[in-house]
Amino acid sequence: MFTKNRIEALSDGVFAITMTLLVLDLKVPDATAPYLLGAAIRHGGHAWFSFLVTFCIASIFWTLQHRVFDLMERVNHATLVPTFVFLFFIAILPFTTHILGAYIRAPLAFTLYFLNQLAIAVALTVKLELARTHGHLRPGVDPTDLRVRLFTTCAAMACGTIAARFLPLQWIWLPLSVLAIVSRRLRAIRAAHVKASTAPPAA
Repeated sequence: MFTKNRIEALSDGVFAITMTLLVLDLKVPDATAPYLLGAAIRHGGHAWFSFLVTFCIASIFWTLQHRVFDLMERVNHATLVPTFVFLFFIAILPFTTHILGAYIRAPLAFTLYFLNQLAIAVALTVKLELARTHGHLRPGVDPTDLRVRLFTTCAAMACGTIAARFLPLQWIWLPLSVLAIVSRRLRAIRAAHVKASTAPPAA
């Protein structure tokens, strides 16, 4: 019997192990002289960058996944498949994070990194859409806000993948920043619309 709580526990375990493994790239050579310690740490700055970015993004995905679970009343085989696909690509994060930190000037490193993140976002989005289609959401819940957030995340990772392939590396973050600003603005407009529609009529 596949219960939602057991799948949540498994997912939390995969996230805990994956996010812990990310730190293994943060090291200095054992033979580093004490007076060169600062230089050795600065030399590993790219690894710190990839670690921090991935840890933040993984935290967002962990939060989004639990929001999906909160909306779901039950799970079945249809939603189990995208769940395991989601966890598969989560487990690959230490590899693509290492590639990004070690080859941060290579466009292919960014392409692989964003493809990994895109696969995670798509798998989670498919999971929510299947749960909605099969009627596995809790009665009365409105998944619109979460759906918008997930589709926006997919678009952001797709933009990152395309930018890494066709734009100079220094411009990769520009389309992501624009998309993030637009997404935040759209969510604010929707929140204001929902608040206005649920407000009691003036006397």
